Amino acid sequence: MVFEQLNRSNIQALWRYMPEQPYNWSSKGSVLGQPPRQVTPLDVPEGWVASQLRRLLLPFASATGGGDSRAGAELTAIERRQFSLVKAEDLRAVRFPNTFLCRACGAFRLIHTSDPAPRCPTSSHGQLEQFSWCEVHECGHLSKITAPRCASGCRSWMHLNNTRDLNTSRWYWTCAQCQRRSDDPVVRWCSTCRDGRPQVMRVPQTAAYYPQQVTVINPPTRADYGALAYDGVYAAAVAQSLGTLPRGAEGLRRAGGASSTGGAVEQARETAEALGMKPGEELYDQLIAKAQKREDDVPAWDAQVEALGRDPETIEAFGEECRQLGLAWDAKPLTVKNLLDGDAGTQLEAYYQQYPKLISHYGFNDVTLLRELPIAYIVAGYTRISSNAVATTRRGTQTTQRFRFFPAGRDSKFPMYGVRTETEGLLFELDKLAVVRWLVDSGVIEDPDLRTQDEAQRWIFQFGDPVLDVFNAPEDPVTKAILGLVHSMAHRTMKALATRCGLNVDSLGEYLFPANCSFLVYANTRSNFTLGGLEHVYRFDLVDALCELNAETRCVFDPPCRRDFGGACAACLHLSEVACARFNTVLDRNLLFGTLPPLVSDPAGGSPQSGTKDGRRWRGYWSH
Repeated sequence: MVFEQLNRSNIQALWRYMPEQPYNWSSKGSVLGQPPRQVTPLDVPEGWVASQLRRLLLPFASATGGGDSRAGAELTAIERRQFSLVKAEDLRAVRFPNTFLCRACGAFRLIHTSDPAPRCPTSSHGQLEQFSWCEVHECGHLSKITAPRCASGCRSWMHLNNTRDLNTSRWYWTCAQCQRRSDDPVVRWCSTCRDGRPQVMRVPQTAAYYPQQVTVINPPTRADYGALAYDGVYAAAVAQSLGTLPRGAEGLRRAGGASSTGGAVEQARETAEALGMKPGEELYDQLIAKAQKREDDVPAWDAQVEALGRDPETIEAFGEECRQLGLAWDAKPLTVKNLLDGDAGTQLEAYYQQYPKLISHYGFNDVTLLRELPIAYIVAGYTRISSNAVATTRRGTQTTQRFRFFPAGRDSKFPMYGVRTETEGLLFELDKLAVVRWLVDSGVIEDPDLRTQDEAQRWIFQFGDPVLDVFNAPEDPVTKAILGLVHSMAHRTMKALATRCGLNVDSLGEYLFPANCSFLVYANTRSNFTLGGLEHVYRFDLVDALCELNAETRCVFDPPCRRDFGGACAACLHLSEVACARFNTVLDRNLLFGTLPPLVSDPAGGSPQSGTKDGRRWRGYWSH
């Protein structure tokens, strides 16, 4: 057996060298990743990512819920915290598949992992080559191709013929001794699930392994998690979005400390005693008075959340999004006001004075640079054949993919491999009043007569739904419209930023906060350093980046793209799946620029082609 070493960084290992992932080992052949010998705990609490993992697994559990007794087992593992977040400290792989083929005569041989490459029985043909084709099935099955026995009872080698033809259905077996052709196909029924035939494909190939991952924005460390893990944290996060609690981790800690009876006052008394203060002293009384005021403020934000009239499950779903957004304000933010104050009296002051008006012109409330944004990439498991829970084949049939965890460790917990790093990002907050007016003008809702940003945010929480499915559009029309607007603006913004920040658009990532009418564009370079390209754009090129958002409203495939194909295609709004958080779903240029006028042949606008797929005529959000 030969041992060789391959050196890769943690981030490279996370995407290319995971357990159960086939890949090429240098130029020597294909291998299959194995569980690492050594792992260390990832500095991200499991409880912090549990809700995101539930949303990731829910479509797979729903898709297999019909007659599969295992449906929901993965969700149960998340609920019971039967998983651990770890960082792989080493890489391991074994040769895969262990099948070898003679290119001259088709002699096929299956050997053990520890055996060297065999030689062809015909001595002049020399050493056999690894035959890197295998069986892959949507249930997670990945296996070598096995040769059948000769029907005549021969115990000789089998030959696999016609392998130069890429159509694997034309491959066939023959006996090396009697030359009898086997009636068995190259691929039989799946030996794992016994349901359907696997596909035969060359490895490594993308379809053989799709990592199922979540991106966690601004996660706390394990040491800080205790102060943010109380029962009412989701309601407190919603209160932050309503403006009744300060943003950031400090606001959540304050709500958690104040929610315990006498908590803030008791802490103040302990502090006073440690400093030698006594009741009746002025400083002591001031300290207790401030603590009492904090406790008195608790019912205010709690009552605000209860007044929304939503059930606890909905508040928790909204709160997960609000918590991610609120903690982003601890990532060393740089605001437009900071730029104006820091460069007052310089040549840049006149340039920065354009920012507020231009930001408002494009329907944003604010744009903020997050200079030190903690981010964690976590690969929870994998699928085969497709990354979606339900996929459609070229024949039009639908297949259901099963989510697979990585092999459990000695503690019976499923490992989820991840990397925690820092990056930079730009947080775009839409003008919520402008969003509500846009919904009114487009005929989605009646005018609710709102006056402030907080009132608009409260209305969205009351009449919208949280977005839980990353694959399918929401059913609620208000939620679908807001998600489509935020997502379409994010893609348009990413393309405008990519031409100026020194990163390809596929090296940027998005994180959507639809319930808060916000989105985050961050450098998704998956490296261990921050390039600073987004900060450069924010400081010196934001005006041109914003002006490019509506510089060109057309697509090369218009009008069909805008009328019949949902207003989004690969030429206008689509990005690669690496950059898009929703696999290019719920995108529409009609939301940004308005529905095209009716065709000349249909001046009354009665044809479905006169509007969008749902027949609604949108007023463009950027139509000024």
